[in-house]
Amino acid sequence: MPQNQVQYVVTLEFTGDASKVWADFTANNRGKQAAFVMDSQVITAPQINEPITGGQTQISGSFTQQSAADLAAVLKYGSLPLSFKSGTAQTVSATLGFESLKAGLIAGAIGLILVLIYALAYYRALGVLVALSLSLSVALLYGLLVLLGRWVGYSLDLSGIAGIIIGIGMTADSFVVYFERIKDEIREGRSFRSAVPRGWASARRTIWTGNAVSLLSAVVLYALAVGDVKGFAFTLGLSTILDVVIVFLVTHPLVYFASKTEFFAKPSMNGLGAVAAIGRERRRAAAVTSGEA
Repeated sequence: MPQNQVQYVVTLEFTGDASKVWADFTANNRGKQAAFVMDSQVITAPQINEPITGGQTQISGSFTQQSAADLAAVLKYGSLPLSFKSGTAQTVSATLGFESLKAGLIAGAIGLILVLIYALAYYRALGVLVALSLSLSVALLYGLLVLLGRWVGYSLDLSGIAGIIIGIGMTADSFVVYFERIKDEIREGRSFRSAVPRGWASARRTIWTGNAVSLLSAVVLYALAVGDVKGFAFTLGLSTILDVVIVFLVTHPLVYFASKTEFFAKPSMNGLGAVAAIGRERRRAAAVTSGEA
């Protein structure tokens, strides 16, 4: 071979039992050709120069770069009975993509603010606990996404933002379920302090079941979907997990301790005055009925 001329070779590796079989075959057939056959056609038939042990094999000859690459591809992948059709692709400018992402974040922020306004208007002081819980949930979610971006290169897209928005809505729904169970207990004539543990015992089953179904849906969707849908399923599942963590480890303890304070126990502060009045009427009615009996 002339000096400085490049020689292309194709490298094969036999593993496991194939390595031993190949070593025995080359030892017994030195000087003969070994034909590599695919679909009843001989792809290549190099001569065996020496016994090959260890499985590492090189096929050399008058290869060009392209012919060596073609042979390597055939030996590696075989003849694949596949056909490919071009799909639909859409390319947007960086500016348009950024504007869409910005609009999605703004929509999420507006939705979060509306949820907080509703909680403060309807539950009053208890709405402050909702605000604290939601703020912590958003902060944890943001921190996790930043860490995932640094560790595995995760980037948030529009479908991911949609999953986050739905996850925030589910978190707010968990608060509503919890507080409505507390109101049911107060309607039965119990005080705010005694209604909280009873309401939680009833609400936690509903909250856990709803989040379990949502998480299962997100996992199945992530496993079966492709493209942007995976981003939606991922953030939805992550938001669902954070919902369970926040409600069980933050919201319930805050409400429990709030029920022990005089400030939150006032109907004018917790927004439960009308419900407490219904409870008092039921107690009086029950007392009158009991007296007549």
